[in-house]
Amino acid sequence: MRPRPALFAVLTSLAAAALAASSAVAAPFPQTDTEKRVVAATDTDGDSLPDTWETNGYDANGDGVVDVDLPGMGANPKKKDLFVEMDYMAGRLTTTAGLDRIVQVFASAPVGNPDGSTGIKIHLDAGAARGTAYNLGGGNEVAYDADLNPSATQTNAIKAANFASARKAVFHYMIWGDSYDGGCSSGQAFNIPNDTFIVTVGPKCNWNATDDINVGTFIHELGHNIGLKHGGTDNLNYKPNYLSVMNYSFQLGGVLKADGTKYWGYSSVQPTSINEARPDERVGLGSLGAGYRTSWKCPNGSTRTTAGAANQPIDWNCDGDTTDTTTAADINGDKTTSILIAQNNWANLVFGGGAVGGGSELQSKTPATELQELTHTEWTEMQHR
Repeated sequence: MRPRPALFAVLTSLAAAALAASSAVAAPFPQTDTEKRVVAATDTDGDSLPDTWETNGYDANGDGVVDVDLPGMGANPKKKDLFVEMDYMAGRLTTTAGLDRIVQVFASAPVGNPDGSTGIKIHLDAGAARGTAYNLGGGNEVAYDADLNPSATQTNAIKAANFASARKAVFHYMIWGDSYDGGCSSGQAFNIPNDTFIVTVGPKCNWNATDDINVGTFIHELGHNIGLKHGGTDNLNYKPNYLSVMNYSFQLGGVLKADGTKYWGYSSVQPTSINEARPDERVGLGSLGAGYRTSWKCPNGSTRTTAGAANQPIDWNCDGDTTDTTTAADINGDKTTSILIAQNNWANLVFGGGAVGGGSELQSKTPATELQELTHTEWTEMQHR
Protein backbone atom coordinates (compact mmCIF):
# COMPACT_ATOMS: atom_id res chain seq x y z
CA MET A 1 0.00 0.00 0.00
CA ARG A 2 1.39 3.40 -0.90
CA PRO A 3 1.54 6.05 1.84
CA ARG A 4 -1.13 8.72 1.73
CA PRO A 5 0.13 12.02 0.21
CA ALA A 6 0.17 13.84 3.54
CA LEU A 7 2.06 11.03 5.26
CA PHE A 8 4.46 10.78 2.33
CA ALA A 9 5.22 14.48 2.63
CA VAL A 10 5.96 14.10 6.34
CA LEU A 11 8.25 11.13 5.74
CA THR A 12 10.08 13.00 2.99
CA SER A 13 10.56 16.01 5.26
CA LEU A 14 11.90 13.83 8.09
CA ALA A 15 14.32 12.09 5.74
CA ALA A 16 15.62 15.41 4.46
CA ALA A 17 16.08 16.69 8.01
CA ALA A 18 18.00 13.57 8.98
CA LEU A 19 20.27 13.95 5.96
CA ALA A 20 20.94 17.59 6.77
CA ALA A 21 21.77 16.72 10.37
CA SER A 22 24.18 14.00 9.32
CA SER A 23 25.98 16.45 7.05
CA ALA A 24 26.15 19.30 9.53
CA VAL A 25 29.64 18.48 10.80
CA ALA A 26 32.02 18.11 7.89
CA ALA A 27 35.65 17.20 8.02
CA PRO A 28 38.18 19.77 6.79
CA PHE A 29 38.45 18.14 3.38
CA PRO A 30 34.93 17.26 2.12
CA GLN A 31 34.23 14.84 -0.72
CA THR A 32 31.75 14.88 -3.57
CA ASP A 33 28.70 12.64 -3.30
CA THR A 34 30.33 10.14 -5.66
CA GLU A 35 33.37 9.90 -3.42
CA LYS A 36 31.29 9.24 -0.30
CA ARG A 37 30.68 5.62 -1.27
CA VAL A 38 31.21 3.23 1.62
CA VAL A 39 32.94 0.14 0.36
CA ALA A 40 31.67 -3.15 1.78
CA ALA A 41 34.13 -5.71 0.45
CA THR A 42 36.53 -8.39 1.57
CA ASP A 43 39.67 -6.91 3.12
CA THR A 44 41.81 -9.88 4.12
CA ASP A 45 44.71 -7.90 5.60
CA GLY A 46 42.59 -5.26 7.36
CA ASP A 47 44.27 -2.21 5.79
CA SER A 48 40.95 -0.74 4.57
CA LEU A 49 41.94 -1.35 0.95
CA PRO A 50 39.61 -4.09 -0.37
CA ASP A 51 41.21 -7.20 -1.82
CA THR A 52 39.74 -6.53 -5.24
CA TRP A 53 41.50 -3.15 -5.37
CA GLU A 54 44.81 -4.64 -4.31
CA THR A 55 44.45 -7.45 -6.83
CA ASN A 56 42.82 -5.74 -9.83
CA GLY A 57 43.23 -2.00 -9.22
CA TYR A 58 40.72 0.67 -8.22
CA ASP A 59 38.08 1.91 -10.66
CA ALA A 60 37.04 5.17 -9.02
CA ASN A 61 34.05 6.04 -11.22
CA GLY A 62 32.85 2.57 -12.21
CA ASP A 63 33.51 3.00 -15.93
CA GLY A 64 35.47 -0.22 -16.22
CA VAL A 65 38.85 1.53 -16.40
CA VAL A 66 41.35 1.19 -13.55
CA ASP A 67 42.19 4.64 -12.18
CA VAL A 68 44.66 3.61 -9.47
CA ASP A 69 46.83 0.59 -10.22
CA LEU A 70 47.45 -0.71 -6.71
CA PRO A 71 49.00 -4.05 -7.74
CA GLY A 72 51.29 -2.19 -10.15
CA MET A 73 52.43 -0.08 -7.19
CA GLY A 74 53.21 -3.19 -5.14
CA ALA A 75 50.02 -3.63 -3.09
CA ASN A 76 49.29 -7.05 -1.66
CA PRO A 77 45.85 -8.15 -0.36
CA LYS A 78 47.58 -10.29 2.29
CA LYS A 79 49.99 -7.64 3.64
CA LYS A 80 49.03 -4.27 5.06
CA ASP A 81 49.70 -1.31 2.75
CA LEU A 82 49.72 2.45 3.36
CA PHE A 83 49.91 4.92 0.46
CA VAL A 84 50.96 8.56 0.93
CA GLU A 85 51.20 11.18 -1.81
CA MET A 86 53.64 13.94 -0.87
CA ASP A 87 53.52 17.42 -2.35
CA TYR A 88 56.26 19.78 -1.28
CA MET A 89 57.44 23.37 -1.28
CA ALA A 90 60.90 24.15 -2.65
CA GLY A 91 63.62 22.89 -0.33
CA ARG A 92 61.20 21.19 2.05
CA LEU A 93 60.99 17.61 0.81
CA THR A 94 63.11 15.36 3.01
CA THR A 95 66.03 13.45 1.55
CA THR A 96 65.93 10.00 -0.05
CA ALA A 97 67.69 8.72 3.07
CA GLY A 98 64.89 10.21 5.17
CA LEU A 99 62.24 8.48 3.06
CA ASP A 100 64.18 5.22 3.35
CA ARG A 101 64.05 5.56 7.14
CA ILE A 102 60.29 6.08 7.12
CA VAL A 103 59.83 2.98 4.97
CA GLN A 104 62.01 0.95 7.34
CA VAL A 105 60.08 2.01 10.45
CA PHE A 106 56.86 0.66 8.95
CA ALA A 107 58.55 -2.42 7.46
CA SER A 108 59.86 -3.30 10.93
CA ALA A 109 56.52 -2.82 12.68
CA PRO A 110 55.45 -5.72 14.92
CA VAL A 111 52.19 -6.04 12.98
CA GLY A 112 51.13 -9.42 11.65
CA ASN A 113 49.81 -10.14 8.16
CA PRO A 114 47.79 -12.99 6.62
CA ASP A 115 50.76 -14.00 4.45
CA GLY A 116 52.76 -14.79 7.60
CA SER A 117 54.98 -11.71 7.37
CA THR A 118 55.24 -8.82 9.81
CA GLY A 119 55.37 -5.12 9.06
CA ILE A 120 53.49 -2.59 6.95
CA LYS A 121 54.49 -1.66 3.43
CA ILE A 122 54.30 2.10 3.12
CA HIS A 123 54.29 3.49 -0.42
CA LEU A 124 55.60 7.08 -0.57
CA ASP A 125 54.99 9.12 -3.72
CA ALA A 126 57.21 12.14 -4.31
CA GLY A 127 56.83 12.12 -8.08
CA ALA A 128 60.12 12.44 -9.92
CA ALA A 129 61.90 14.25 -7.07
CA ARG A 130 63.39 11.24 -5.24
CA GLY A 131 63.97 8.57 -7.90
CA THR A 132 61.93 5.67 -9.19
CA ALA A 133 61.47 4.01 -5.78
CA TYR A 134 59.39 6.98 -4.67
CA ASN A 135 57.68 7.85 -7.96
CA LEU A 136 54.14 6.51 -8.14
CA GLY A 137 52.91 9.12 -10.60
CA GLY A 138 51.90 11.83 -8.13
CA GLY A 139 53.81 14.17 -5.86
CA ASN A 140 54.40 17.71 -7.07
CA GLU A 141 56.32 20.79 -6.11
CA VAL A 142 53.75 23.40 -5.11
CA ALA A 143 54.01 27.16 -4.79
CA TYR A 144 55.97 28.29 -1.76
CA ASP A 145 53.83 29.74 1.01
CA ALA A 146 55.72 30.47 4.22
CA ASP A 147 52.48 30.55 6.21
CA LEU A 148 49.52 28.33 5.33
CA ASN A 149 46.86 30.51 6.88
CA PRO A 150 44.16 29.49 7.56
CA SER A 151 45.85 26.13 7.40
CA ALA A 152 42.86 23.89 6.64
CA THR A 153 41.60 26.17 3.88
CA GLN A 154 44.99 26.61 2.25
CA THR A 155 45.91 22.94 2.53
CA ASN A 156 42.55 22.01 1.04
CA ALA A 157 43.13 24.37 -1.90
CA ILE A 158 46.59 22.93 -2.64
CA LYS A 159 45.19 19.42 -2.35
CA ALA A 160 42.32 20.16 -4.73
CA ALA A 161 44.70 21.59 -7.33
CA ASN A 162 47.33 18.84 -7.18
CA PHE A 163 45.80 15.60 -5.90
CA ALA A 164 43.80 13.46 -8.33
CA SER A 165 40.33 12.83 -6.88
CA ALA A 166 40.50 9.15 -7.90
CA ARG A 167 43.37 8.72 -5.42
CA LYS A 168 41.40 9.85 -2.36
CA ALA A 169 40.17 6.35 -1.57
CA VAL A 170 43.71 4.93 -1.68
CA PHE A 171 46.28 7.59 -0.74
CA HIS A 172 46.79 9.71 2.32
CA TYR A 173 47.85 13.20 1.24
CA MET A 174 50.47 15.45 2.81
CA ILE A 175 52.48 18.61 2.16
CA TRP A 176 56.07 19.30 3.18
CA GLY A 177 55.56 22.98 4.03
CA ASP A 178 57.10 25.81 6.05
CA SER A 179 54.70 27.02 8.78
CA TYR A 180 50.98 27.54 9.36
CA ASP A 181 48.45 29.79 11.07
CA GLY A 182 51.01 32.42 11.99
CA GLY A 183 52.81 30.12 14.41
CA CYS A 184 55.76 27.75 14.58
CA SER A 185 54.18 24.35 15.17
CA SER A 186 55.84 21.32 13.63
CA GLY A 187 52.83 20.02 11.72
CA GLN A 188 49.10 19.40 11.68
CA ALA A 189 46.75 16.50 10.91
CA PHE A 190 43.44 18.39 11.31
CA ASN A 191 41.58 15.33 12.63
CA ILE A 192 42.10 11.93 14.28
CA PRO A 193 41.87 9.75 12.26
CA ASN A 194 42.15 11.53 8.91
CA ASP A 195 43.57 11.32 5.41
CA THR A 196 45.53 14.60 5.18
CA PHE A 197 48.40 16.19 7.10
CA ILE A 198 51.21 18.74 6.79
CA VAL A 199 54.79 18.81 8.07
CA THR A 200 55.94 22.37 8.80
CA VAL A 201 59.45 22.43 10.20
CA GLY A 202 60.64 25.04 7.73
CA PRO A 203 62.99 28.02 7.74
CA LYS A 204 60.40 30.64 8.72
CA CYS A 205 60.77 29.52 12.33
CA ASN A 206 64.44 28.51 12.06
CA TRP A 207 63.75 24.81 12.49
CA ASN A 208 66.94 23.60 10.76
CA ALA A 209 65.08 20.45 9.75
CA THR A 210 67.48 17.53 9.78
CA ASP A 211 66.44 14.07 8.60
CA ASP A 212 65.73 13.24 12.25
CA ILE A 213 63.31 16.15 12.59
CA ASN A 214 61.65 15.49 9.23
CA VAL A 215 61.31 11.75 9.80
CA GLY A 216 60.03 12.09 13.37
CA THR A 217 57.47 14.73 12.42
CA PHE A 218 56.25 12.88 9.30
CA ILE A 219 55.70 9.68 11.29
CA HIS A 220 54.09 11.66 14.13
CA GLU A 221 51.56 13.45 11.88
CA LEU A 222 50.80 10.31 9.87
CA GLY A 223 50.21 8.68 13.26
CA HIS A 224 47.30 11.05 13.85
CA ASN A 225 45.89 10.07 10.46
CA ILE A 226 45.91 6.43 11.54
CA GLY A 227 44.29 7.08 14.88
CA LEU A 228 47.12 7.78 17.33
CA LYS A 229 47.17 10.48 20.01
CA HIS A 230 49.81 12.42 21.90
CA GLY A 231 49.28 10.37 25.04
CA GLY A 232 48.19 7.04 23.62
CA THR A 233 44.73 6.57 25.08
CA ASP A 234 44.41 10.34 25.56
CA ASN A 235 46.28 13.54 24.72
CA LEU A 236 48.23 14.05 27.95
CA ASN A 237 51.73 14.72 26.69
CA TYR A 238 55.28 14.05 27.89
CA LYS A 239 54.38 10.74 29.58
CA PRO A 240 57.65 8.99 30.42
CA ASN A 241 55.96 5.59 30.01
CA TYR A 242 54.68 6.39 26.48
CA LEU A 243 57.61 5.28 24.32
CA SER A 244 56.50 6.65 20.95
CA VAL A 245 57.26 9.47 18.53
CA MET A 246 53.67 10.51 19.18
CA ASN A 247 55.06 11.77 22.53
CA TYR A 248 56.64 15.25 22.22
CA SER A 249 59.53 14.03 24.34
CA PHE A 250 60.58 11.72 21.49
CA GLN A 251 59.07 13.21 18.30
CA LEU A 252 62.17 15.07 17.17
CA GLY A 253 64.89 13.28 19.10
CA GLY A 254 63.75 9.68 18.83
CA VAL A 255 62.70 7.18 21.46
CA LEU A 256 65.73 6.47 23.64
CA LYS A 257 66.94 2.85 23.72
CA ALA A 258 68.93 1.29 26.56
CA ASP A 259 71.69 0.32 24.12
CA GLY A 260 72.29 3.97 23.16
CA THR A 261 70.43 3.86 19.83
CA LYS A 262 67.21 5.69 18.99
CA TYR A 263 63.91 4.46 17.62
CA TRP A 264 61.75 6.59 15.33
CA GLY A 265 58.44 4.74 15.36
CA TYR A 266 55.33 4.10 17.38
CA SER A 267 55.27 2.29 20.71
CA SER A 268 55.26 -1.49 20.65
CA VAL A 269 54.92 -1.94 24.43
CA GLN A 270 52.60 -0.61 27.10
CA PRO A 271 54.59 -0.13 30.30
CA THR A 272 52.83 -0.01 33.65
CA SER A 273 50.62 3.03 34.34
CA ILE A 274 52.03 5.67 36.69
CA ASN A 275 49.91 7.39 39.35
CA GLU A 276 51.55 10.79 39.79
CA ALA A 277 49.89 11.14 43.21
CA ARG A 278 52.13 8.33 44.48
CA PRO A 279 54.54 7.02 41.85
CA ASP A 280 56.62 4.06 42.96
CA GLU A 281 60.22 5.02 42.24
CA ARG A 282 61.45 1.51 42.93
CA VAL A 283 59.88 -0.04 39.80
CA GLY A 284 60.63 2.61 37.17
CA LEU A 285 58.61 1.68 34.08
CA GLY A 286 58.39 -1.95 35.08
CA SER A 287 59.65 -4.92 33.10
CA LEU A 288 58.49 -3.53 29.74
CA GLY A 289 60.88 -0.61 30.16
CA ALA A 290 63.89 -2.90 30.01
CA GLY A 291 64.96 -2.04 26.47
CA TYR A 292 64.45 1.72 26.82
CA ARG A 293 65.59 4.86 28.54
CA THR A 294 63.14 7.67 29.22
CA SER A 295 62.78 11.33 30.20
CA TRP A 296 60.62 13.05 32.81
CA LYS A 297 59.99 16.45 34.39
CA CYS A 298 61.32 17.55 37.77
CA PRO A 299 59.45 19.92 40.15
CA ASN A 300 61.76 22.80 39.11
CA GLY A 301 60.76 22.39 35.46
CA SER A 302 63.97 20.74 34.35
CA THR A 303 64.03 17.50 32.35
CA ARG A 304 65.96 14.42 33.38
CA THR A 305 66.82 11.31 31.40
CA THR A 306 67.59 7.91 32.83
CA ALA A 307 71.22 6.88 32.56
CA GLY A 308 70.30 3.25 31.99
CA ALA A 309 67.33 1.03 31.28
CA ALA A 310 63.96 2.37 32.42
CA ASN A 311 62.97 -0.81 34.23
CA GLN A 312 65.40 0.22 36.96
CA PRO A 313 64.41 2.56 39.84
CA ILE A 314 63.77 6.17 38.76
CA ASP A 315 63.97 9.30 40.94
CA TRP A 316 60.58 10.69 39.85
CA ASN A 317 60.55 13.58 42.35
CA CYS A 318 64.22 14.40 41.74
CA ASP A 319 65.15 14.42 45.43
CA GLY A 320 68.30 12.34 45.07
CA ASP A 321 66.99 8.88 45.94
CA THR A 322 64.85 6.19 44.26
CA THR A 323 63.01 4.82 47.27
CA ASP A 324 59.88 6.97 47.46
CA THR A 325 56.50 5.30 47.01
CA THR A 326 53.97 7.86 48.25
CA THR A 327 55.42 11.26 47.28
CA ALA A 328 53.49 13.05 44.53
CA ALA A 329 55.43 14.02 41.40
CA ASP A 330 54.16 15.86 38.31
CA ILE A 331 56.47 13.90 36.01
CA ASN A 332 54.88 15.02 32.72
CA GLY A 333 54.93 18.68 33.71
CA ASP A 334 51.28 19.56 33.12
CA LYS A 335 50.78 21.08 36.60
CA THR A 336 48.42 18.31 37.70
CA THR A 337 48.77 14.82 39.14
CA SER A 338 47.15 12.26 36.89
CA ILE A 339 47.29 8.56 36.17
CA LEU A 340 49.55 8.28 33.14
CA ILE A 341 48.38 5.44 30.91
CA ALA A 342 50.58 4.34 28.02
CA GLN A 343 49.62 2.48 24.84
CA ASN A 344 50.98 -0.07 22.41
CA ASN A 345 50.46 2.05 19.28
CA TRP A 346 51.10 -0.66 16.73
CA ALA A 347 48.27 -2.73 18.22
CA ASN A 348 45.84 0.20 17.95
CA LEU A 349 46.23 1.58 14.41
CA VAL A 350 43.11 2.76 12.61
CA PHE A 351 43.37 2.15 8.88
CA GLY A 352 40.96 3.99 6.62
CA GLY A 353 40.80 7.48 8.14
CA GLY A 354 38.83 10.07 6.18
CA ALA A 355 38.27 9.05 2.56
CA VAL A 356 40.89 6.27 2.53
CA GLY A 357 39.17 2.96 1.84
CA GLY A 358 36.28 4.68 0.12
CA GLY A 359 34.66 5.84 3.33
CA SER A 360 32.97 9.15 4.07
CA GLU A 361 34.79 12.16 5.46
CA LEU A 362 31.65 13.29 7.29
CA GLN A 363 32.87 12.75 10.82
CA SER A 364 33.18 14.77 14.00
CA LYS A 365 36.20 17.04 14.01
CA THR A 366 38.83 16.42 16.67
CA PRO A 367 38.90 19.35 19.14
CA ALA A 368 41.69 21.81 18.42
CA THR A 369 43.04 21.34 21.95
CA GLU A 370 43.89 17.74 21.04
CA LEU A 371 45.79 18.78 17.93
CA GLN A 372 48.10 21.43 19.33
CA GLU A 373 51.52 20.43 18.04
CA LEU A 374 55.07 20.80 19.31
CA THR A 375 56.37 24.31 18.64
CA HIS A 376 59.88 25.47 17.84
CA THR A 377 60.02 27.30 21.17
CA GLU A 378 59.10 24.15 23.09
CA TRP A 379 61.68 22.13 21.16
CA THR A 380 64.38 24.74 21.84
CA GLU A 381 63.56 24.77 25.55
CA MET A 382 63.80 20.98 25.65
CA GLN A 383 67.34 21.17 24.25
CA HIS A 384 68.51 23.55 26.98
CA ARG A 385 67.03 21.90 30.06
